[in-house]
Amino acid sequence: MPDPAVPRHPVFVVGMPRSGTTLLSRLLGAHPALVVAPETHYFTRCWEGAPIADAAAAQRMLDRLLRQPGVQDMALTEDETRRIRERVRTAPSPTHADVLRALLDTYAARTGAPAWGEKTPDHLRVVPEMARQFPEAVFVAITRDPRDVCLSLRSMPWSRATLPEQAWTWRTYARRTQQYRHAYGERFHALRYEDLLAAPEATLRDVCAFLGTSFAPGMLSAPDGSPTRPFDAEREPWKAKSARQIDPTNRGKWRTQMPEAERAIVEQVAGRWLATYGYPRPPLNWRPALLARVLRRLGAAALRWGRRTIHNLRAGHTLRDTAAPRWMED
Repeated sequence: MPDPAVPRHPVFVVGMPRSGTTLLSRLLGAHPALVVAPETHYFTRCWEGAPIADAAAAQRMLDRLLRQPGVQDMALTEDETRRIRERVRTAPSPTHADVLRALLDTYAARTGAPAWGEKTPDHLRVVPEMARQFPEAVFVAITRDPRDVCLSLRSMPWSRATLPEQAWTWRTYARRTQQYRHAYGERFHALRYEDLLAAPEATLRDVCAFLGTSFAPGMLSAPDGSPTRPFDAEREPWKAKSARQIDPTNRGKWRTQMPEAERAIVEQVAGRWLATYGYPRPPLNWRPALLARVLRRLGAAALRWGRRTIHNLRAGHTLRDTAAPRWMED
């Protein structure tokens, strides 16, 4: 039986955290011609917003990259690390793409897969830069109902944002996903997490068609032993579900688990983007008691945000623009 066609690559899987990026990357990585690496966070934690000036700067970028938890999850051998460093050292006029490609080419070589991908959800914020650095790259973005996203973020130990900030980040990412679909055309594919759960084969066939390769039935099988690891289950236990079979019931939890006041806040912030992505918005019974609860939660969120901002300023941390609530602006 002939091997499936080599997918277009590199493939960058992006989307808001807790939207199904880990599940999607695991399913794509089960394709025999594609390996998907763990989160490198290169363009969110290593890239400084400017081209690499010289060989010393390239080595500094690589050192920073190798310290990222997701890269450490790759468990690179000494020989692999040496080969990566040598490749970056000898690159003429090294670019950020050269640094990241040196790592991921080496990682992919373990499996012999002819194509590689990478999954860092927040890379969605820098798709234009990544598209410029990797002219041949394609992007797969996944979106999930913001109410379920916020429910999931509530239990994440790394999540520091308030509920309005989380909802605004979802809105920002939803808007950017739509913009990128128009701006990058055949290089950018978007799907919904809920569709992946409800019709996994059909959804994956669409993704494979976008990548220019054939669907492989093994993509829907439970994962077995592999020389590549998408994440460290001990360090990131919240990703464990993505390593099991697809659970079609893991959606719409906001209907029974999200307090009415929280739902009201998320829906007000998400606004028309709920309808744009086909998410239902049942009517709320706006009464004095609900309005009071909403105002209390907004007040508590504002106080928490203020305290965090003051702490960051005193600690010398730079402010990020990923969640800047401008309530009435689209």
